[in-house]
Amino acid sequence: MAKRPNRRKKSNYCKKKRSSSRDFQDPVYKIWRNNVKTRDGYRCQWPGCLSDKRLEVHHIKTWGNYPALRYTTANGITLCHKCHKDITGKEHDFEAFFLKLLEWQVLDKIKEYQKRNKE
Repeated sequence: MAKRPNRRKKSNYCKKKRSSSRDFQDPVYKIWRNNVKTRDGYRCQWPGCLSDKRLEVHHIKTWGNYPALRYTTANGITLCHKCHKDITGKEHDFEAFFLKLLEWQVLDKIKEYQKRNKE
């Protein structure tokens, strides 16, 4: 009796189409991610984290429910992989919190601008 070759079943993870239908190689999506990271200084925006490793950009208002905001820089926030993983599945609970973080970020920039122009 001939032996069957040992063939491991290959994972189809990379081949599966994401349910969100996002194309991470899409040039517009790449520009959006880069704009958000640049605005956030290439650091995780979770309070107390400030990691600059394994950064991801999170949609504050979800990709699926708010298609008009998909590429709006104000709808993104930079998080490290760990912090992004921690909020996965609870995105709605953090929506207002992230919007408030961005508001504080803008206010800080205004204060810095005013301080520079006073001198």
